[in-house]
Amino acid sequence: MAENSISETPKRNIKVGYLFLSLVPIAVNLMIQTIAQLPFLILSMFDAFSETSVFDYNTFMNLFYQKYSAYVYYIYGGVGVIVFALWYLQGFVKKNAKVRLKDVFSLKSVLSIIALVVGLFFAINAFMILIGWILPKIMESYSQLMELTGIITNPVVIIVYGLFLGPVLEELCFRGVAYSILEKSGINIFFVILIQSLFFGAMHLILVQVIYAAILGMFLGYLRYKYRSISITIVMHILFNFMGTFVGDAIDKVNPGDGVILILGGISMVVIAFTIVLINSDKKAYHP
Repeated sequence: MAENSISETPKRNIKVGYLFLSLVPIAVNLMIQTIAQLPFLILSMFDAFSETSVFDYNTFMNLFYQKYSAYVYYIYGGVGVIVFALWYLQGFVKKNAKVRLKDVFSLKSVLSIIALVVGLFFAINAFMILIGWILPKIMESYSQLMELTGIITNPVVIIVYGLFLGPVLEELCFRGVAYSILEKSGINIFFVILIQSLFFGAMHLILVQVIYAAILGMFLGYLRYKYRSISITIVMHILFNFMGTFVGDAIDKVNPGDGVILILGGISMVVIAFTIVLINSDKKAYHP
């Protein structure tokens, strides 16, 4: 009697070591950040002692943010971009088939980037309104900390770090190196996108930022998967930061009211859903 042949789906070979290795770029990122901060923290400590005979933590941190935080952003951003660019290009891009700009950018991909940026901007603004209603103290402390760090008040830091160095560094680290290492682990692409977005959120440390950065990271990871390149995620990240800084500031001055922002947030969900359909219909996007 002949045995029936049963076709089995081949099991995915998960390489656990790569899952642990995906933490290395985050550790390197934190190390660069710490090294950039350390000399200025020491200077701030001396400044604090010179102002008061007894060390005061609040004075120390205020001096650090007011006098030295801009230098930290520039050093951290500049060194980080160089380190992760070399790591990503030499470790991953050089060994794989090159994805050219014409293979990534098309009318649909450009429209998708713009629609995602606008949709996520209004969706996250609506989310911030809700957080402000539910947890007002958390939103108040978040706003105070952002003002203290100088990243939203110093125009030079906003342009140099917020719009250029920061987005490029983060895309090289998370959608470049960390994403590529996670791909090598053999896990499902959904978990690759999810894990790198959680890494991206966790790096922002402040709870409000952690949540919306993780959401942003999911969509950036999705674009990285569909278009096989970080060039498109860098463009989206820069545009998103631009919207958050300049368009957000303009909206604050107009002060449309929480109700209007929540309605726009609801409409933005439809825009985001339409964008996903648009990306999936793009011939230049990856079709499994």
